[in-house]
Order: sequence, then structure tokens, then C-alpha cells
Amino acid sequence: MLKTIAQEIQQKGGQSFYTGGYVRDYLINGNFTETNDIDIEVFHLEQEILIKLLKKYGQVKMVGKIYPVFKIAGHPHWDFSVASYDQYNDAANRRDFTVNALMIDILTGEILDYSGGKEDISRRVIRHMTEEVFVDDPLRAYRAAGLAARLNFTIHPETQKLMKMADLNKVPAERIYGELKKLLMLSPKPSIGLRYLQETGLLEQLHPQLSRLMGCPQEPIHHPEGDVWEHTLLVTNEAAKLKGRAKNPLALMWAALLHDIGKPGTTEERKGKITSYGHDTVGAKMAADFLQNLLCSKALINDVTSLVREHMHPVLLYKQKEKVTDKAIRKLINRVDLSELLLLSEADFMGRNVDRDYTEIRQWFLDKAAELGLQPGQKIEPLVKGRDLQELGMIPGQHFKMILDKAFEMQLEGKSKDEILQAVKADY
Repeated sequence: MLKTIAQEIQQKGGQSFYTGGYVRDYLINGNFTETNDIDIEVFHLEQEILIKLLKKYGQVKMVGKIYPVFKIAGHPHWDFSVASYDQYNDAANRRDFTVNALMIDILTGEILDYSGGKEDISRRVIRHMTEEVFVDDPLRAYRAAGLAARLNFTIHPETQKLMKMADLNKVPAERIYGELKKLLMLSPKPSIGLRYLQETGLLEQLHPQLSRLMGCPQEPIHHPEGDVWEHTLLVTNEAAKLKGRAKNPLALMWAALLHDIGKPGTTEERKGKITSYGHDTVGAKMAADFLQNLLCSKALINDVTSLVREHMHPVLLYKQKEKVTDKAIRKLINRVDLSELLLLSEADFMGRNVDRDYTEIRQWFLDKAAELGLQPGQKIEPLVKGRDLQELGMIPGQHFKMILDKAFEMQLEGKSKDEILQAVKADY
């Protein structure tokens, strides 16, 4: 259908090209693949004529004001735009990086390359188009880091110099969040992009809570990989491998990045050992603040902070498995989605630069949950509710909450409903 549209554009005197990431990925992979974003740039055609032509194929919606993009209903992954320039090389120059500045004629398949983009792809390099690339849009510095991580490319040294000069202080928080989200969710190794944010000073400029992880020491016997930042980079890579198994992969990836954010403020040396007691609870609050500053949703913040707060418990409980009570397991499962927590715990456990296996820990928790008749991810339903207290002749009031809380504690200890009600009657 796109070729049919391209033919009609040609009949009207225009010419249409695949552009941007669609072309880049084609040249990397050797074929066109399904994508959520196919950019088509149209030359030598008035905007009104293009809209009228596209309306034959469905309702047309315009998105964006500075660079209008036209979408056809039913084809949300097609983005049509009218070139602001008559010359193809001028249009290419407004792109961010050479690997994104390539164009392919939809009808002939001819590749237009005015900046050495094909060579940069073969060299696996991200290189800026113009000296003003980060002045025009400073957020492109984040985009460069994310693209390097997604493609496993390096960033050209001259491009890195320009990134260091990018001023992102006035960039809206939601735009920064969007680029960080893509870095975490689309990269096989997010550490590549995070490392570039570190080396170009962007981390220190905009995320000082993360930059403080650098140089924060850890006990070598437990963390041979080095400081907290090195550990965090490894954990995000491990989480990226696991996110396909998560119900909420975005929460998992943010929790991996932020799980030890509380360590710099809690780390100290005690009796010759480096400790960070309480970094999980401190970190949960810091993670919430970090995500709030990026204007994240309350639901995401709650999911991430829950994982950060609990991230140490699986390994700690497993190490004491001979002493761990059923109540402790029930309470953990009631506080957090165990299946999601085990994924974060596994990423944390594996992110140490040593050969380890998490299988036994995971299986022990799953067996314990099954043994107790519990489903990971489901809250434990209270056996005793307000109506049960009323049936005992009790009058509703503020004291009900205290009684119900105590009843639930007895339930977590393994008491049956009858046993709980008998205890309630005896006490009240």
C-alpha cells in the first residue's frame, strides 16, 4: 500500500522516501522489518495536496506543530511529513545523526547518503550531523546515548565533546523521562548508554543521585565488580535479559537502575567491613523522589518503590531458610508481587561479574509459596472481615481496624478462621 501511495505522490509531481530509523535498521539488518515507526518524507508536494491524497486511505490526523506529521487511521506506525527543503541534502542536514540521515526512494530503492551514514553504520558509530545538533535540541544527547545502547554502537569522540556542552536544564522532565525509558526498555545492554551519560557529565548535571553511586565502595567479598555504579550497570544489563518474563517490565528496569540509590547515604565502615544498613528503605524513598521529578505516574512509582524496598529480602531469607517462618513468607508475598521481586533479586544477584546461579533461590521461594497455597502476585485475602465481627455482636467503630489488623496477623501465622474468631471473642 505504501508503494501505491508513493506512486500517487509521484503522479502529483512529488517524491517519497523512507527516512530515519527505518532506513538505518534496514541497512543494519539487511531487510525491512516490522516496526512501530516508519517515517516517510515527501518532497516537492504541497501539504494540502498530500493530506487530500492520504484521505483516500483513511482519516488523516496531524501530530506536532513545529514538524507536522500526518497519520492515516488504521496505520498508526506510518508517519508522513512534507520536507521543509527542496534539496535532499538540506533535508538530511536537519537530522540528528548520520545513521538517521539516510533516505531510500520508496519506488526505486535508491539510497541517498549525503553524510557518510552508510560508512558509520558499517563502523558502528553514532556521529552528529552538524555542530548545532545539540544546540537545536539538547535532548539529542540522551538520544545518542540511548541509540548507542540499543544498537551496541560507539559514539564518535567529536560527538561526545558536543554532548558535554549540551545544556539540558530547560528540557521538560517528561522528555528526559521518555529518552531514559527508551534506553532502559529497548537496549539489550542499557549500561552502554548509561556509561555515556556518565562520561559526558550528563548524569552529574541532571541525575546527581545516580552520579553519587560512582566511587561509593562496597565490601569486595560480596561485590568484586567494584563500586555501586559498576554494580548498578551490571544489574540493569541482567534485568534487560529478564524483562521479557516480567508483568511490568518498565517497573523492573527502573527498579534495577534505582535499587541501590540509597547506598551513598548509608554506607560506612564498621569493624573493618563496608556496610550499608537500611539502604533499601532509604532507597525506596529516594527512588520515589527520583521518579516524581521525572513526572512518572503514581502507579509506576508505587511498583518501583515496592521492589526497591524489598529487593534484599529473597536472598536474605534464603540464607536463613532453616529458620524462616511461614509468617515471614506470607508477609513478603502480601507486601510485594513475589514473581516480580524474584526477577529484580536475580538481576541483583547476578550483577557481580562472577559466575552464579539463582535457580535454587527462585525454586525455594516458589515451592514455599505453593506449599502455603499462595499465588505470587496476589494479595492474601483476609479471612476475618468487618461483617464477621458484627456477627459476633460487636458494634462497628474505630476499634474495628485494630481488631482486624490483629486478626490478619494471626492469619499470617497460619491460624484458621475459627481459631482467629475464637481468639477475638476471648479478647473482646
